[in-house]
Amino acid sequence: MTTEHINLNRFIVDRLEASYLWIERLRDGITDEQFYHQPTADSNSIAWLVWHLSRWRDRTSAIVSGETQIWITEGWSERFGISEERTGLGDTADQVAGFRTERDLVLSYADAAHRTTVDRVLRLTAEQLEEPVEGLPGEPRSGWRVLAGVIGDSTEHVGQINYLRGMTSGMGWR
Repeated sequence: MTTEHINLNRFIVDRLEASYLWIERLRDGITDEQFYHQPTADSNSIAWLVWHLSRWRDRTSAIVSGETQIWITEGWSERFGISEERTGLGDTADQVAGFRTERDLVLSYADAAHRTTVDRVLRLTAEQLEEPVEGLPGEPRSGWRVLAGVIGDSTEHVGQINYLRGMTSGMGWR
């Protein structure tokens, strides 16, 4: 079986879209108490996970594409009152617990970051997908491998979001 006819850009976008559908569902039937709930003092909340996932997608796709993050260019950093460099990676328990940004702002940034990430991925050339990417944790990897990591992170964090939602809503939320 050969896979040479698969459009890699569209495959990556398909996987990002599949994860993002679960974030879109956070607009319905979730309270602020559920959005900010932390089961323990050192656990993430849904709010923080959505923000972190969106920041990581924005930052990583910007690095792979050679563009500037919309976190910076569209003023999201100022609206959130969070530095341009911060992505959530390495946040302390106090930073996670202190993340109480308004839900509409978090979800609006998630929408913008998702749309921008999809647009960037669709415009990537075969050369950009193959060339080594620097500026991210770990050894330089090809652009497609970096984006495969974003797919994995997205799946992992959406699973955490759904688990937290189930903890606070019960099984009937789906």
